[in-house]
Amino acid sequence: MNPSTDAALPAALAAPDAPDAPDAGDWLVDAALAPLAGGSLAPLYAGAAAGELTLPFCAACGLALELEQRACDGCGATDIRWRPVERAGTVHAVTLVHRREPGLVRVTEPYPVLDVELTSGHRLIMTTLTATGSAPAIGRPVTVGFRIVGGVAVPAAALSTSEPSELPDPSDPSEPSDAATPDSPRATGTAPAPVPSETEVSQ
Repeated sequence: MNPSTDAALPAALAAPDAPDAPDAGDWLVDAALAPLAGGSLAPLYAGAAAGELTLPFCAACGLALELEQRACDGCGATDIRWRPVERAGTVHAVTLVHRREPGLVRVTEPYPVLDVELTSGHRLIMTTLTATGSAPAIGRPVTVGFRIVGGVAVPAAALSTSEPSELPDPSDPSEPSDAATPDSPRATGTAPAPVPSETEVSQ
């Protein structure tokens, strides 16, 4: 990353220490649980070591792929290219994990595990950048930072201070009504506009 860019970021979100740096003490797990930085996910961890979120795409059609996906769901191609993506997304799903494993898991209270939907079209499972015992709301914006576990940079969610907007209250007359109007598809018999497929959205 550009040093001038790093200077403007909070320390936890700037480029992490090199993978061979001593373990600074992750808030959640012991260094013994550090992932292997090689193998099929080597581009992910190499990018994380440089402060970038690097994820796989289909080289033929550009579709966002799962981390260890071998063939594209859209076109069937098997050529995969990894490239940096924007480190931004929203909470798609979340759960609180109750796990006590002295010597390996450092916390004794529940901790959140998030399914984050990224602006790139990918979905990643991660915990939070810092300890928290509460589950963030679905739809809450997050920025992806990096925890250091045993010298390996691992993606983690830094929660935004802004909460997602509330759903419309159907009892509030000021909210748009779902009732049919003369111009609505149900009143005129015309079909609503097609909803883009998940494949189209992620390209």
